Amino acid sequence: MDYYYNFDSFDISALLDQYSGEKLEHIFDQHSIITNDFGSFMELSWSVENPSWNLNLLATRKKLLRNLKTVYYIGEKIEQNLVKKGVKSILDLRIHKRYNKSALELIELIKRKEYERLLQNSYIYDLDVSFCFNLQDLLFIDIETLGIYDSPIIIIGLGFFQDNQFQIRILFARDLEEEIAICDHFRKQILPYFKCFISFNGKSFDIPYIANRLLYFFEENPMISSDEIPYENSNTRYHHIDLYHNCRRKYKGMFNSYTLTNMERKLLEIKRDNELPSSLVGFCYKLYLEDPYRYVGVIREIIHHNYWDIYSLPLILSRLLSD
Repeated sequence: MDYYYNFDSFDISALLDQYSGEKLEHIFDQHSIITNDFGSFMELSWSVENPSWNLNLLATRKKLLRNLKTVYYIGEKIEQNLVKKGVKSILDLRIHKRYNKSALELIELIKRKEYERLLQNSYIYDLDVSFCFNLQDLLFIDIETLGIYDSPIIIIGLGFFQDNQFQIRILFARDLEEEIAICDHFRKQILPYFKCFISFNGKSFDIPYIANRLLYFFEENPMISSDEIPYENSNTRYHHIDLYHNCRRKYKGMFNSYTLTNMERKLLEIKRDNELPSSLVGFCYKLYLEDPYRYVGVIREIIHHNYWDIYSLPLILSRLLSD
């Protein structure tokens, strides 16, 4: 990447003056060093106690039951006609002469929470089967990388619910050699404890990117089964709710941009304390590698940037569930 970058949109000079000579360990006292067979890395932790947002996952079950189009042979016009006749739910079609068989099959899938089979229905989206999971099953995820393609991962940001708290964990590579330790920790100590990813455009970027790095280091991708072809499949074992695609679908035409920061500003009415653009993350990290004492302040901004990415994901999910 060319180091002659235009910083007109983000001035780093104040950060250099404020944090020059500081150590990252002193800036973030809520850190720990995690060590495994492949090395060590820094983990930074935050806890949001009794979060105010309401993640009513069960609400999607009610919405799904009201979506008559999920029943085979029912389209927009037939749904409208059925509603006019007083049909309010798929449950009302259990005794319908024409649609009862399909309705009963769908009701049984919903009852058994068979989300993989439900998703085979073209009228059912990833968000619609949220009721199949508990809050503790959800892993909110966002990564930062050195570049766009085949570059090291420098941060894996994670969020999860535990004991009425929203926990944020940022796995940070203090140098590029620590990436493998982060990837090993992620595949062994994180993945086994969750069932569903929550991301913003993670289906296209974050999860395939992580899969490629796992294959690079370990020649395996634990997010797919052993009989699947690596690189062609990045994730089939974990359900994945991509908030980006849900925002574009649910709020179609309402916004001129559907980036995460724009959804924060326009949908949630939240303005970040941190204004570092995503496009500068890799460049700023390279500056830090060249002179850690001079550029430690920009690493602080990168970490806070990822923190806000993770923090906003459950807020957007809450909004999507309630709208």
